[in-house]
Amino acid sequence: MTRHRLLGVLAMLLLASSQGAANPSGVGAGTFDAQCGGACHGDADMNRSSPATVTVEAPEVAYDALLTSVSVTVSNIQTTTNGLLGVFLLSDLSGAEDTPADDGWTVISNSEGGVENYVEAQIAPGQTNHTVSWTLRAPAVGTYNLHAAIHHGTQDGSEAPFFGATASPATVSVVEVPENLPRLSATFTPPTQITVGQDTEVNLQTEFVDVVAVDWRTVGGEAQTASVRQLEDGSWAFTLPASVQPVVIEWRAHLEGEGPPQTTPWFQINSDDASWSVDEPTAYVQSLAMLVAATSLFVGLQHRRSQSSLKAYEADLNEIGGED
Repeated sequence: MTRHRLLGVLAMLLLASSQGAANPSGVGAGTFDAQCGGACHGDADMNRSSPATVTVEAPEVAYDALLTSVSVTVSNIQTTTNGLLGVFLLSDLSGAEDTPADDGWTVISNSEGGVENYVEAQIAPGQTNHTVSWTLRAPAVGTYNLHAAIHHGTQDGSEAPFFGATASPATVSVVEVPENLPRLSATFTPPTQITVGQDTEVNLQTEFVDVVAVDWRTVGGEAQTASVRQLEDGSWAFTLPASVQPVVIEWRAHLEGEGPPQTTPWFQINSDDASWSVDEPTAYVQSLAMLVAATSLFVGLQHRRSQSSLKAYEADLNEIGGED
């Protein structure tokens, strides 16, 4: 019974050390609410206020179920020696159920190459400003607020981490779509991941559009024009050239038709090598299973060794008794 209790204590300590510690190397991009600004680094009540300024920029008007762009700019950055800065896009700052999805927004892509509301940016030494942009599909007609928050560690990795948030949100009025507005189809979802070394064909579905032009660029690079061909009514295609190394590629479409011309937000595609990912809960369970198996094997060997020693001792006694 004592061995079983010891095994249980060891397993709990193993899991607690992985789950409860701070994460100076980051937690990776994901869908997180504002509470993670504290929970990812321990107790949220122990955070200190970040000296950085956080602002959200968004259009005053967006169209129901269509795509729009939102950006978060962090100024006066003072982050850790490893340069990690966590940035959240949020629907409020309550700390629970405050992701954009909780208000009906859908994250299509972000400028860090993912589809999450939380990203971790690598800040270069001496860099004091950084902007992350998101492409969102608007919720139903109504008025919505969008907030942002950040978290980062200390220079030497000690003491409580820093947390900061917007002083005021960006307010967006979502309205019904004008009947003849040239637009991407409400069912269109742009690709977000491509593989290095491969050309990528993007198919567009549109409504009330007669002419399409497309610009593309790498982040921070010059915009170039892609050749667009019409496949059929309301369907178009263009090709993005293969990249030679991992990079974020952006593109946007200019749409013309009977209604006023429209330009889409910049869409981001992460060009990366083929990779594999780790399911953390599964990894924890597998680690625990390996611990249990190793401990059971050790206990079993000790038990067999004890039995062998006992049999040898009994044999010696029998031999001595026979001599007498």
